Amino acid sequence: MAHSRPTIQRRQLGAELRRLREAASKSQKEAAEVIECDSSLLSRTERGERSLKIVELNALLELYEAPAAKREEIIQLGQLARQRQSRRMFSDALPGAFRRVSDHEREAREIQYSEPDLIPGLLQTEDYIRALMHAGRSAVSEADPDEIETHVQFRLERQELLTMSHPPVMWFVIGEAALRRPVRSKSILREQLLYLLKVIDEHQNVITQVAPLSIPDHPLLGGSIGIFRFDGTVPDIAHQSTFIGGGVYIDDEQDIAECAHAFDRLRAVALGPEDSRAFIAKRAKELDHEH
Repeated sequence: MAHSRPTIQRRQLGAELRRLREAASKSQKEAAEVIECDSSLLSRTERGERSLKIVELNALLELYEAPAAKREEIIQLGQLARQRQSRRMFSDALPGAFRRVSDHEREAREIQYSEPDLIPGLLQTEDYIRALMHAGRSAVSEADPDEIETHVQFRLERQELLTMSHPPVMWFVIGEAALRRPVRSKSILREQLLYLLKVIDEHQNVITQVAPLSIPDHPLLGGSIGIFRFDGTVPDIAHQSTFIGGGVYIDDEQDIAECAHAFDRLRAVALGPEDSRAFIAKRAKELDHEH
């Protein structure tokens, strides 16, 4: 069995296996007995510190009574987790990719997001989410109402991170364009900005800055990025969303350092938290008059 640093793929596999085990109401000891290993080794697997052979994965999936579609997903993830060659970037194109982003968010001690054009997902209202989903789905295919509602509910569940007993520090830099672009209607945007102000006021661990359009040298112009910082026991990672698929992950140490440096530069040129709150409040008031 492979023993190496917790790569993104191993960490994602471990989180998926833990979720399946808990859903099946099985203990780590019961699972370990099935693959004939010690409970501590299974714990390490669920933490992403080791991978499993395919025969071991199949045994656990049988114990957990995982459905066929989920088994196929886990086996593919298990194969990726066993690859020895390191890659600077990893594209998560498997089913459940967005759930795995949420896993990283929950495990992080600090989350940093730069979003130039949209309100970040962790801060979106239900109506804003639904409007985005309708716009995005209808752009590539006929919108399926049930599929859209599934995505809406998942994103709302993802926001439970805000009310955890020990939530991570969350630092958002939002582009001015996101505060000005209506999503389906100006009233939806207005309610979104009012909710954003509410989150800022009620959650001390949430720091929000606005990057005005007037910034001459925007260090992260052209795309969004999320940086997940952990407790030092596992490498930090960065995530960039893509229009199709679950996005791209970066865990190369030098690449992460460059992403973090760019984010720090953006924080330095963006409005401070107090000025940003005032900017958002002013924009919400403008929309009130326009409505």
